[in-house]
Amino acid sequence: MTPSSSSSEGESPITSPDWPQIDPSEDVEGVERVDLEEKYLDLKDEVWRLRRKLNLDPASGSMPNNGGYAAQGGFLSRQRVAVFVDVQNMYHSAKKTYGRNLSYAKMLRACVRNRRLARAFAYVIDRDGVEQTSFVDHLQYCGFQVKKRSVIERMDGSRKAEWELAIAMDMISVADKVDAIIVVSGNGVFADVVPYLRAKGVRVEACAFRESLSDVLREAVDWYHLLSEDHLYVG
Repeated sequence: MTPSSSSSEGESPITSPDWPQIDPSEDVEGVERVDLEEKYLDLKDEVWRLRRKLNLDPASGSMPNNGGYAAQGGFLSRQRVAVFVDVQNMYHSAKKTYGRNLSYAKMLRACVRNRRLARAFAYVIDRDGVEQTSFVDHLQYCGFQVKKRSVIERMDGSRKAEWELAIAMDMISVADKVDAIIVVSGNGVFADVVPYLRAKGVRVEACAFRESLSDVLREAVDWYHLLSEDHLYVG
């Protein structure tokens, strides 16, 4: 809330009845040292709360230029986050770039950070002859709701399996229930749904490897998380 925002008469927009109150007429000369120390700690806590509310760095009070605290709905506001993972896209991106597999647990921690994870979805292609039971079990253990889709064989003999439209529809369906949506994919097609999600008041982020993150998607979202070798399985 800006200083020009309206509030009810006599009510400060950034105060709470539970916060410590300052009495300017209080005689501090007769206050015991231990009581002064407690008041100091209470005021210190209040300063941290105010800085978080204003999206400032809680330690220094400064407004950083990296978007972490200062961005609208910064990380410290404890947003409710929903994560949507295009498994096929991320699997091929990790293999092509590093020759290894993505750690979905590390990825989830990297993009959610200290916010609250409301829902996490993983979209898997169910291929004939490929055993994925242990992989699906692992995704569920990490907290993902797994959705599977079989490969469709067309009349001309070509085979295709796409999740993009379904992922976009799922993002729209939960937009009213969360503060931020993270699409874990580098596919630029998801840029098309970003304006609609923003219009519903939700923050939109992307998470992908730098080498596979579409410029169109990167420029469309409010924030993007870059994955690296640190987010891969070891060995």
